[in-house]
Amino acid sequence: DVRYIRLKGERSWSPRASELWLIAPDERRLAYSKEIPLSLADFSRSADVPSGDLVDVGDGTAEPDYAGKEVRGKIVLASGALARTMEEAVWKRGALGIVAFTTTARIPDYPDQYPWMRVPVESKDKSKQGTFAFVLTYREGMRLRREMAAAGGKGFKVRARVESVFHEPASQAIVEAVIRGSEIHDQDIVLTGHLQEEMFSANDDASGCASVLEIARALKKLIDEGRLPRPRRDIRFWWVDEISAEEQYFADHPDERRQFLANINQDMVGARQSAGSRVQFVTRPPFSRPSFLGDVVESIVESLVQGNTAFLAAGQARGLTPGHPSAGEVEYSRPVLARLGTREAYDARVIPFHNSTDHQVFNMGIIGVPGVTFTNWPDPFIHSSDDDLWQMDATQLKRNAVAVAASAYYTATAGDAELPTLASFVYGRALERTSRDATTAMAMTAAAPADRRAEVYARAVNLVGEAARRERRTLESARVLAPVGGSGQEVLSRMLQDLPTGETAEARMAAFFTSLTGETRAPSLAVSAARQPSAAKVPALVDDVQGFLDKRDKIKRPDRLHPLMFYEALNFVDGTRTYFDVYRAVAAEADHAGEWYYGAVTFEDVASALDSAVSAGVLELKSGTR
Repeated sequence: DVRYIRLKGERSWSPRASELWLIAPDERRLAYSKEIPLSLADFSRSADVPSGDLVDVGDGTAEPDYAGKEVRGKIVLASGALARTMEEAVWKRGALGIVAFTTTARIPDYPDQYPWMRVPVESKDKSKQGTFAFVLTYREGMRLRREMAAAGGKGFKVRARVESVFHEPASQAIVEAVIRGSEIHDQDIVLTGHLQEEMFSANDDASGCASVLEIARALKKLIDEGRLPRPRRDIRFWWVDEISAEEQYFADHPDERRQFLANINQDMVGARQSAGSRVQFVTRPPFSRPSFLGDVVESIVESLVQGNTAFLAAGQARGLTPGHPSAGEVEYSRPVLARLGTREAYDARVIPFHNSTDHQVFNMGIIGVPGVTFTNWPDPFIHSSDDDLWQMDATQLKRNAVAVAASAYYTATAGDAELPTLASFVYGRALERTSRDATTAMAMTAAAPADRRAEVYARAVNLVGEAARRERRTLESARVLAPVGGSGQEVLSRMLQDLPTGETAEARMAAFFTSLTGETRAPSLAVSAARQPSAAKVPALVDDVQGFLDKRDKIKRPDRLHPLMFYEALNFVDGTRTYFDVYRAVAAEADHAGEWYYGAVTFEDVASALDSAVSAGVLELKSGTR
């Protein structure tokens, strides 16, 4: 089943043919959008300037850049942030438009790269409209700047023509395809890829969109031919405008939140990894969305990594089997290779969550669906004319498609028969993670100076206690896959009994502290008197998706609180946790990954964020405190 889902959009803009010529002191074409689409900044408005003076304003973002220069009725050459240049040159001083280039960190290695830029549609007070900007490469921009400097900044003229259109009313869309499940239609697995990136975008995110399409095609063919059983659950395939389309969809259809079991997103999955030292990162769900999904995806990704990495011992083992090629003839033990791709290894790593792509919508507390993303990083070609086919690798695209397809199909098919195997895997990984957190907790306590040991101990106890509670919820999440009363449910229940509880983990930490210090008891963990009034508040989300989206920008994030931990502070609100419970959960998540990854978390910052969310109308305080 396929449908086109039209949604409201913030703006809809289409460029047409646009070009920029230097006409004095000599003549050459500087930009032509039909040749290089990125040479015209997004949201540029139509204009026709037969002849205009060109003035170099340096960065063009501050008052000193314009000292002694008249730009009214002229076009400026600038290398600073385009939005600020529009404000300073066009709105404040009456310039007609901008010729822009950038001097960002990646430029020395890629001087001929066209960056993807956009101009503001209008000023913040909506009193002024943006005009236009043409975009040059660093090499071309610096050449023009040097030529102007050599001529004393005089005598340079350009001809500019921009053709574009803003569509009203603005709209966006989701294209949806569905493979219907055989029996369950309210536990959908949805695969996402976003379409709206700049005109090159081979990796970001044509790769994800192509992979979603190929997975849908391959699974449908295998099911139609009877080579795979039809999954029990529906599998949806979504091609979207990144983040905004999903947000608008759930705002328009809030009941749909209950239809989804999991989201797997693909955003940059085709990189030739040797170009730019890129790694295929795969996130686990955030701790606010504990789910078996992370372990399903991790197990499949790890098997692909091991099968597509050349291990010396593994090659020697294959050589022991009669009829097998020698280690020198077979590079990988379970190769997944595309005929037109490389034979590079598969450098993929499962990591704590990050956002900045489509799965973040599903993981939001107001939506509540566990989601993961496949996103390679770093990427020196992203959002530029270099995001083209030359730096893509069909082999890596194929491996990621295999991982996502297998994860989706397994999750859509799993039932009571699969639950014991899945539960045992989640159980084993839960023990690994809680053991790792215990190691971290003991090490930080042992390393703490004596005058701070009680403070650090409280943080360590929180880490192990929250880890135990988190892993119990992760294992418990697998129950949804099987009917009540099945044998798989019984196996899962027994494993839950064997997992450490928060209380037992905290007791073990107390025993470690006393053995470490020789003291007779561990420090008290009581909430301080100064924190008690705030700590006992119980917040709840206002169940209004559109209201959440409209009001969230009013929430003030404390400067020291990592944006992802701010996101998680809102996600952990469930109407039962107090402010202090939310702080404990967020702090444990940050300590699990490390301060280098998520920064430091304090109760004061979390409480401030929650108070601001209450003031914004995103949260409400339940009557009474705990």
